[in-house]
Amino acid sequence: MSPREIEEMLQREGSQVSPDKYDETSETVGASQRRTELLIPILAACREVWTSGSEEIELMVEKLGDGSRDVAWRVPFGDSGILEFFLRVLAHDGLKQGLQIHILRLVGNSCADTDVNRARVMQGNHLATIINHLQDESLIPFTIPVLFNILVDYEPAQLAASEANLNQRLIALLSSPNLANFVVFIPYFCKILILLTSQEGETGRASPNTVEVALRLATSMPSRDDLDDFISLVTVAAAYLSDENFQIALIQGPLLQLFLSTFYHAHTHFNMIQVDDADTVAALNKLYAALLNTLADVTGNDLFVSCHPLQSQVAQTFLAWLQSSNPQLQTAGCLALGNLSRSDEVSMALVQIHFAHTPLMRLLSNPEIVDAQLLHSAMSFLKNLAIPVQNKPLLGSLLDVSCIPRLLSLDTSPQVQFTAVSLTRLLLVNCPPNVARICAPLSADPASSARERSSVHAIIALHERSDAEPTRLEAARAIAAICRVLHSNPVASLLPDWEPPVVEIEADSPDSGSVDAENQRLGYFYSKHDVGRVLSFLISQQKWPSLRSEAWFIFALMCRSKEGSRVIITVLQMLGIITELIKAVTGRDALPSEIGSSGDSIEGASSSASPDGQITSMAEGLGLEPQQADPKQRESMIRVDRENALVMCTELLRAWGHQLPGLRLSILQDVVKEGTEIVAAQKAASS
Repeated sequence: MSPREIEEMLQREGSQVSPDKYDETSETVGASQRRTELLIPILAACREVWTSGSEEIELMVEKLGDGSRDVAWRVPFGDSGILEFFLRVLAHDGLKQGLQIHILRLVGNSCADTDVNRARVMQGNHLATIINHLQDESLIPFTIPVLFNILVDYEPAQLAASEANLNQRLIALLSSPNLANFVVFIPYFCKILILLTSQEGETGRASPNTVEVALRLATSMPSRDDLDDFISLVTVAAAYLSDENFQIALIQGPLLQLFLSTFYHAHTHFNMIQVDDADTVAALNKLYAALLNTLADVTGNDLFVSCHPLQSQVAQTFLAWLQSSNPQLQTAGCLALGNLSRSDEVSMALVQIHFAHTPLMRLLSNPEIVDAQLLHSAMSFLKNLAIPVQNKPLLGSLLDVSCIPRLLSLDTSPQVQFTAVSLTRLLLVNCPPNVARICAPLSADPASSARERSSVHAIIALHERSDAEPTRLEAARAIAAICRVLHSNPVASLLPDWEPPVVEIEADSPDSGSVDAENQRLGYFYSKHDVGRVLSFLISQQKWPSLRSEAWFIFALMCRSKEGSRVIITVLQMLGIITELIKAVTGRDALPSEIGSSGDSIEGASSSASPDGQITSMAEGLGLEPQQADPKQRESMIRVDRENALVMCTELLRAWGHQLPGLRLSILQDVVKEGTEIVAAQKAASS
């Protein structure tokens, strides 16, 4: 059968439609089998011509290669044995280039979207034959597409190619001085390399030069200006950089600056607005995410800080990015420096020497900036900076109403809200100047309604309306941090603007005329800030015992003042709090005296009991003081919680015993009595 006859038959018996319009379901029953039978004599003719050594074999496979573009012939080429025959021919040495080209065309077309033929390539161990043809750079325009057609969406071939060290072959070609001859195929190179990275062990088999070659090509002409090529090459680099060994090599070697230059180029050279193709936009966004993940992994590696301290060019690059007007560079700078600032020493240097917080304050105070990722990254970085006690006052401006507090109202960005309230808490912990700042009235005008409001209201409001438990918890912890500072330091300097009007000072007890100014300020502040419900959440939540323990400690501190204990009285009215108190002191859910009692509510009970001064005196005789528990020592924490709760109850009885409803008074006295006995017994046993 002549080449012309082969051509005519393939055209006549084919689908006669383009590959994108072919529909196998529209074929008649047995069409594929019929085509396979038509190919049998062609295979016989090809064998005869090949055996004879005639050069006509090249023309015959050329016509078959042309025909293989018709999807209808792909399976029949495999079923008839034609594909297998020419794969075996391809393995011979000394073939003319034309013959090799047409065989590669036949193989590539036959394997496109056709797993049955891909399987035949694998079963005959022909993939190695095709890979070996990469040695001939003149065949690259054919060999590379063939390999892609075999590998794409076919994992067995991808694994075999990885195990055959295809990466090393491809990287060598991308490093070739003749790359210009096949530069248009760079996207195919990259697609194949990406397919290889999905296979286990690929990064260990890959050329150690993979990342360097990809990044240097990406940042060199013509790829640096070609968006598609740039995306392809950098995506390859990012894929291999997901491996820790490549990350370590990047950190310890000279290529990190090249990576940062690539990162910068990716985010400044291409204008997303000018990209019309939706697929390209999606690919670029995916690349941005991959680069940011890579930066996070690299800077998060423990080796990074030792190799690139704050004085290094790399760290200075990140600091410069903070000053940029590019949101993506700012985000990256925050992320990288956040990973660097994992020690107090580095965090203090970033604030006190490099003033890294200054551009972030401007950023967070700008109402036009609504990029959730940028806001989250900036505040996450600032959270690290806010940990050292020495840094907290220097970061106090973050608590100005136009900065972090405004972000607490961003209900459309729950993650931003959580980070904002978490940062707020860190800034407040053990920092009186910052507590004074956040407690300051929103207006200095006595006639303004904002005169009786502060940014503390924003924290309380967030706790009340948020559905996210972590956010509610952070808000409660922030309020607790405020209360702890208020009850551990002179109040006048913390609440200078909360001196109550004379008309609002009420006579709560016969000696109220001698109530000191501190209690007046505290009372006025608490009357405008309903912190009780928020604080109760720390007790009612069940997930974090250490936070409940912290709350008992703060409650004990608060109860040492009249107005602080007034707040705790309201906390005890919240559902379930009395039960938690009993459990903390006695270890049980209820007191013996409660079992079988009437259903009278605590609030509605009449004052049928009277304060027992002897019980209070016994508790005071133990000499207990509020103390913090060590959450790492569970037994110790249980003991400290009991003692803090006992201090709290004792102070409540002393300050409010004559005004408590009877049932509540009875419960508190029973708690103090039993708690005193338990603590006394423990002290006796340990002495």
